[in-house]
Amino acid sequence: MRTHFAEVLAREGPCLVGVTDGAMLACWRRRIVDELMTPRSPYVLALQPTDDVSERVDFLDRWRELIAEMVDRLVQSGTTIDAPWPSAEATRVAVDVQKTAVLILAALHGGSTLSQLVQDPRPLNAALDLALAPFAATEDNCRARMGTE
Repeated sequence: MRTHFAEVLAREGPCLVGVTDGAMLACWRRRIVDELMTPRSPYVLALQPTDDVSERVDFLDRWRELIAEMVDRLVQSGTTIDAPWPSAEATRVAVDVQKTAVLILAALHGGSTLSQLVQDPRPLNAALDLALAPFAATEDNCRARMGTE
């Protein structure tokens, strides 16, 4: 596996396992946006098209699975926001774990492509806003939580 693919997976594994609530999700999001806005970051290199399609598919499938495991943990812990409409069936947003993982990965890929073209993180943030909408209500100061301030 290409070095940047392996490096992204090596970083994402422990980072995504550490996401157990909305605050840690917000921290992960800020870190990943920073990575994707850094031109020679392994994340940027990993999302660029390559000639080896099967290796790229394997990488994206592994990353999607790591994201799906995180989404499942968040759903199981009740981190999803209350639905904006009353419902007899549920008061929580129904989250399809696999579809949400694909949506997050698509937001990272497409949003970063647009953001890199215009040198502005707003397209990436907009894409992530939509992909992470079921978890949007639970954010706090991640630097304080991580002990970096």
